[in-house]
Amino acid sequence: MHGVVRPAEGSEARIRNDLYLVGALKLIFSQKIHVDIRLIGYEVPLQSGKPRGKCIDLFGYDAEHNPYIIEIKTGESKEKLPEVIQQINGYESMLIPLLDDIEKEIKNKLFLAEFKLTRKVKKIILASREYYDENPWKAYKDSDILFCYFYVKENVDDLLEKATG
Repeated sequence: MHGVVRPAEGSEARIRNDLYLVGALKLIFSQKIHVDIRLIGYEVPLQSGKPRGKCIDLFGYDAEHNPYIIEIKTGESKEKLPEVIQQINGYESMLIPLLDDIEKEIKNKLFLAEFKLTRKVKKIILASREYYDENPWKAYKDSDILFCYFYVKENVDDLLEKATG
């Protein structure tokens, strides 16, 4: 853990930290189809030697060991969807050369000697419904990015309490 564990309510940082502490996401595509993602990092740096370089909000992998880049946006975010798409695509190109080092760290810290990530990076923009109201995603639906929103309609500030309570 690093930084403030419980940032201000309603902030991207609060949602990010709560999800990281829960440790997993479930992508629900239909009543029968879902993908579980194990979250293993937050604010994962993609550059070294910079006090505040580019960082992935959440990083995880699925059962097939496909790596996931997850970018979080709230309804208050001023970033337009094309900017976020450009950002997450840039993160992907920066991440791929680092995957060997990430695997080594996972092997060493989690005692998973045989751990290997695929090179099929998955990208998710996880945003509130309000964000997508202001930034329609359908024009980008044929991209390789998953545009996801929170299943719950109520306030997501207490994700940690809901997941553990």
